[in-house]
Amino acid sequence: MSDFVAAMIFPQWQGAARTIGYAAGTRLLGSLLPPSLPQHDVACDASAEPLVFQDHVKGLDILARQADRAAALRRTLPAGPVLTIGGDCAADLTTAAWAHEQMPDDVALIWIDGHADLNTPASSPSGHFHGMVVRSLMGEGPVALIRHVACAYAPHQVFYISARDCDSAESDDIARLDLFRLSAPDRIDDLIAAIAGRGLSRIYLHLDLDVLDPEAFPYVGVPAAQGLTVEALCRVLQHLRRHFPLAGAAITELNLANDDDARAAQPALRKILSEGFGL
Repeated sequence: MSDFVAAMIFPQWQGAARTIGYAAGTRLLGSLLPPSLPQHDVACDASAEPLVFQDHVKGLDILARQADRAAALRRTLPAGPVLTIGGDCAADLTTAAWAHEQMPDDVALIWIDGHADLNTPASSPSGHFHGMVVRSLMGEGPVALIRHVACAYAPHQVFYISARDCDSAESDDIARLDLFRLSAPDRIDDLIAAIAGRGLSRIYLHLDLDVLDPEAFPYVGVPAAQGLTVEALCRVLQHLRRHFPLAGAAITELNLANDDDARAAQPALRKILSEGFGL
């Protein structure tokens, strides 16, 4: 039986500010989900007009409209864990926020990502919102988007796995905020102990596929060298799911340029879905 009550399919690209192969990625992932899992689509703006900066964020107006749609859809779905399929790394802003809102102070935000996504609009070198999502979930971000974060995650609730390609401001803030950072997957028991030791009993899993080593899995928006193997990622996900019930999850940043990419990516994706997420 699946851990999830539904899947939200959200092919957002504006958080990365590039119309690359996110739509193809969400379509493929959606096609690999079990037919018994209800799927619900979040409509994305189709305009190819250049994104404009607002409050130091590129495409903020469009991102806000799309976040409104995602939040409204989530409110119509049954209680229980929802799997968000992105799209860029900001696709699950509203679902990660909603999961914490239902169980304040009891959810660990597990950010499995090659990047920290901890910038503020002021510190971001690019203005791309997919690099600001964790900071926004902690209550510091563009007002048009953090209004969906009714209950901000506290620093002791944020846990990184394999975040290795970080901007200098992000690295400074990880140290200043004392955020948990697991660099070696064989130390997963340290993460389990840290979550339990902080009094947290549920987990929200955010998976950005660029956590994987690009030598083995290059089908992502922003590759980060020296990542995890698919096998190591599946072991981490299995271990976490054995110890804690899910509050929700997301899979993001699958970038497919063509049908050849889709065929080549499928074996790893099937393994992650079945062994990592139990689907």
